[in-house]
Amino acid sequence: MISLQQAKVHYNDAGTPVSELFGDIYFSDNGGLDETDYVFLHKNQLPERWSTHPRPFFHIAETGFGTGLNFLLTWLRFRQYKAQSTTCQRLYFSSFEKFPFSKTDLTKALAAWPLLAELTNLLIESYPVALPGPHRMIFDNGSVVLDLWLGDVNELLPQVPAQNKVDAWFLDGFAPSKNPDMWQQNLFNQMFRLSHSTTTASTFTCAGFVRRGLNDAGFSARKTKGHGQKREMLIATAEQAEELSAAPSEQITVIGAGVAGINAAFALWRKGLKVQLLCADEAAGMGASHNRQGAVYPNLHATYDLMSSLSCQSFLYARQFYANWLEKLAVAAQWCGVLTLACNDNLAKRQHKILQQAFASSGLFSSFTKEQASEIAGLTLPYDGLFFPSAGWLCPQDYCQQMANWLSSQGVEIIYRTQVQQITEREHYCELETSAGTLQAITVILATGAELNALNYQESFPLRKIRGQVSHLQSQTMTPLKTVVCHQGYITPAHQQLHCVGATFDRSNGHSEVLEADNQQNLDLVNQTLGQPDWFEDVEVISAKAGLRATVPDHMPVLGQQKQLWRFGALGARGLTWAPLLAEVLACAIMKEPLPLTVQQLDSIDIQRYLTHSTAE
Repeated sequence: MISLQQAKVHYNDAGTPVSELFGDIYFSDNGGLDETDYVFLHKNQLPERWSTHPRPFFHIAETGFGTGLNFLLTWLRFRQYKAQSTTCQRLYFSSFEKFPFSKTDLTKALAAWPLLAELTNLLIESYPVALPGPHRMIFDNGSVVLDLWLGDVNELLPQVPAQNKVDAWFLDGFAPSKNPDMWQQNLFNQMFRLSHSTTTASTFTCAGFVRRGLNDAGFSARKTKGHGQKREMLIATAEQAEELSAAPSEQITVIGAGVAGINAAFALWRKGLKVQLLCADEAAGMGASHNRQGAVYPNLHATYDLMSSLSCQSFLYARQFYANWLEKLAVAAQWCGVLTLACNDNLAKRQHKILQQAFASSGLFSSFTKEQASEIAGLTLPYDGLFFPSAGWLCPQDYCQQMANWLSSQGVEIIYRTQVQQITEREHYCELETSAGTLQAITVILATGAELNALNYQESFPLRKIRGQVSHLQSQTMTPLKTVVCHQGYITPAHQQLHCVGATFDRSNGHSEVLEADNQQNLDLVNQTLGQPDWFEDVEVISAKAGLRATVPDHMPVLGQQKQLWRFGALGARGLTWAPLLAEVLACAIMKEPLPLTVQQLDSIDIQRYLTHSTAE
């Protein structure tokens, strides 16, 4: 795992932040904004290039996020450009930072720039906790996207997907004499790998070894006039790199209107694609997404492995996404925190190991004794646990239906009561045999939950259907519950005077009828795990819902392409956490826009990991 250390800064007499590790300033004492405008924007021919760029998005990559000043000024300039033109629709800004600022220091450092105050506040609201890897933040209704890659740039760049071609490089960071570990030939080589024939680069330094390194990597670098009193700086072009490929613009048909399908339709619509959504039922969210309440929180392994990292990044993105949309859609939700109890030996050992890991100090969660846990929950609990303060619950069916209504109002074609019975691949399109007749689609996304293997389209993969039933309980003594409590099942605070308690886990039963025996199993699990608590004595089961979760053997999601068809699913019981980020990944993959995951993470969810294996067997 890439280790992170937060920046340690002090402020000089001019109020400029100074790195204690590198002994260098983060921006110029005089004219920091002017320097960014000149060195990085003007010398990369921005904003002029936005009007002539051949693709609907422009991608800037930066070495050294620091205070985010370069990003914020670029964002401001892009806003100003968008007020006059719509040629370039989206700005992607990827920045790498090994020593991220804390929110407190970031707020203080950026207070020096009142011109950027509004954008600064938006950045701070979305600024992630210090966890390694890429963190995607979306602003201005999707027109500005920040990917903050936390870790050593020379370790991270090889993990940036080849698809993430850069249009302009801001080669920033502390001076080569102060930070020699960053300024290596590997950096320049990776920059060229991610460039195309019209990519440009600029940097404040004019050091000879930097110019030679850029040239050796394939760039054409030269000196030019520096900013202010600085005599020279470097600019570079990448004419020898490969040509830029065109972005697709065809219609996309999404099959399935649960959490996966709805999020996929939204992400594709936001990228400017024409989207058609097919739903087998009379309304969205009628399958496994039909629960009253669903918890949103990350799944942590004992180490910060691929599952943990992807889950954390998905959770942070989901929280930002839902914060922006649930109020607009009037969807019931409560960010009351999630408490995970160490209620057996295995869970206690796992939580103990988690607390020994570097990411335990990230601020994502805290460790509490059973007394502290009881105070947080509002009910007496017999176990210690981990508390995720920014987690919580929302109503998944309500979300699916309200988002479907909103998408329909934005021009997305949604066809209900349409069961897809067969998919036939033609030379340039797919033919869909449905209960409403035959349809044609250029690109198809299958997001059908437990039916992801249906239709016998090409190879199948080892999808498991796991039945789960959630009981809806009425209780006076549980009323004080203030947070979601996860033991070997889970309990939610009341919504419309009912608590959700569940869920069963049945691999052998493939139907979704409500069973009284499963209600009793949910009650028994609470009593057995939590020692028959007094606050659970008066519970009454009012109703219940059952559905089929879809998983695969490695418990990672599935997202991948088979010619003209994509499959997106196997989200298990964590669809609300996984779906927003993975839908964004799907949309970017189709549109050939920068992906917010590492190469390893993409491989870990690619459907080909199963198809290749089955073919080899």
